[in-house]
Amino acid sequence: MNKSSSSDTQQLILTHTQVGGEAAPNPCRRNDTPDPAPEGAFFLVNKRELIPPADTNGSQPPTIIETHDPRTGEVIQFEMTKTGLYAPRYTREDSQNTRNDRWEMKWSLDKLLPDSPQTKCHRWVVPGKDVEIKKSLEYDKSFFTNLQCCGSVWGCPLCAPKITERRRVEVAEGMEISLSRGNDVMLSTFTVPHGMGDNLEAVLNSMLKKVWPKLSQGRSGQELRRLIRLLGTIRVLEVTYGHNGWHPHFHALLFLDGGLSPQEVEDAFWPLWLDGCIKAGLESPSRLHGCRVDDGTRAAQYVTKWGLDAELTKGHLKRGKKSVTPWDLLRVFTFGPEDRRIDPELQELLQALKIDQKRAGALWMTFFKAFKGKRQLYWSNGLRDLLGLKKEKTDKELAEAEMDRLAALLRTLTREEHFLVVKTKSQPMLLTLADDCPELIPDFIQSLRKKGGIQ
Repeated sequence: MNKSSSSDTQQLILTHTQVGGEAAPNPCRRNDTPDPAPEGAFFLVNKRELIPPADTNGSQPPTIIETHDPRTGEVIQFEMTKTGLYAPRYTREDSQNTRNDRWEMKWSLDKLLPDSPQTKCHRWVVPGKDVEIKKSLEYDKSFFTNLQCCGSVWGCPLCAPKITERRRVEVAEGMEISLSRGNDVMLSTFTVPHGMGDNLEAVLNSMLKKVWPKLSQGRSGQELRRLIRLLGTIRVLEVTYGHNGWHPHFHALLFLDGGLSPQEVEDAFWPLWLDGCIKAGLESPSRLHGCRVDDGTRAAQYVTKWGLDAELTKGHLKRGKKSVTPWDLLRVFTFGPEDRRIDPELQELLQALKIDQKRAGALWMTFFKAFKGKRQLYWSNGLRDLLGLKKEKTDKELAEAEMDRLAALLRTLTREEHFLVVKTKSQPMLLTLADDCPELIPDFIQSLRKKGGIQ
C-alpha cells in the first residue's frame, strides 16, 4: 500500500472541507481511475444478485468477481452465495463509508435538534478523561473512547447501531438458552390499520398503553398465557412510512413451553388483539394482517437481521422496498434524494411518496417526537431471570460501553487536538486513517494545526 506524505494529507483535508456531502477520502488510497474489470467480469450496475458466467471453460466459477460502476468509477466486488448467484460483498471500505455517512447524518441533526443531547454526543469529553483513538484487535476497526454518548436508539446514527447490535447479541443468547431447554421460540407480528393523516403519536400510545397490555394482563391475558404455555416475550417496536402513511407495528419473540403450532398460537392471540384495538378506539385490524405468528426459523432470521440495523449498515444491499424507515428519512435529509448514496430504488419510492429533502426532515421530526423516550426492545417481566441472563443495561449504558476491551491504543488526543478534529469535522477521516495508516496520525494532526493557524 502506498502511503501519502504529510502534504498529501493536508491537501486531503482541504478537499474534504470543500466538497459537501462526500464521504471522507482515505489518505492511504489514491483516487486514480480504476483499472478495467478483470477478464470474465461483467457489468450489471445496481443488480444485487448476478448469474455466474455461462462459459467457464470447464472450471469452477470464481468465488469473487470485480467490476466497476461507470458512473462513479467505484470498484464493486461480488461474492458467490450458497445459491450459486453473486451478491455484493460488504467490504472494509463499505464499512468505512458507512461510518462516514453516520457522522454526516449525526451532524445534520444539529439543524433538526439544536441544543439537544444528540448535538453533544461524541463531541463532549467525559470529565476527567482524555480522548483516545483505539483499534479493535478482533474487528480491525478504530474508534474513539471517553466521549459522552446520548444513548438515543431512535435519534442518533452513532449510538443506535451499537445499542441494537448489543441487544441483538443478548436476544440471540436468550433464544439459544431457551431452545437448548427444549422450548419453542416463535415470531409474532401485530399491526393496526393505518392511513394518511393518522396521528402517529396517538396511535403509538394507544398500541403501547391500551392494546399490548391486553395480551398479558387481566383474566383473559392470564388465560392466554396458560393456554399457549407462554414463558415470556421480547417485544420490538418498529415503524415505517409508505403510501398509507405511518405504519407502527410490533414484532415479538414468543418463548413457549412447547406443544402448539404457530397457527394455534396465532388463533389464541387474535381475539385479544382485535378486542384490544376496538376498545382502544383504533380501527379493527384484518384477520390476515393484524396478527401473525411464524415458526422458529422466521424468529431466528429476524434476530439475525434486526441487530444489523440495515438502513445504517448494509442498506445498499436491501431491495424490494415498499416503504421508508426513519433512517431512510434522515439519510435523505442529510444528503438529498438524488445523492449517489441514495439507492435508485429508494429514489423511485421517494418520488412516488413526494418526499423531498425538506419533507424528509419534517417527517423524521414527526417520528422522533412520537418515539422519543419509548423502549425499542422490551423483555417481559421475569424472562431474563428465567433464562439466567444478567441485569439489563440501559440504552445509554450500552452506547457508552467500550467497543472492545482488547484494543490497541493508537493515540491520546490533547484537548486542543480534539477541539481541532471536532471543529473541522475530521472524525471519520481520522478513524479511516487509524484503520489503514495509523503511523500517519501525527502528520494528520499537524496538518490540522496548520490549517487552524496553530504551530
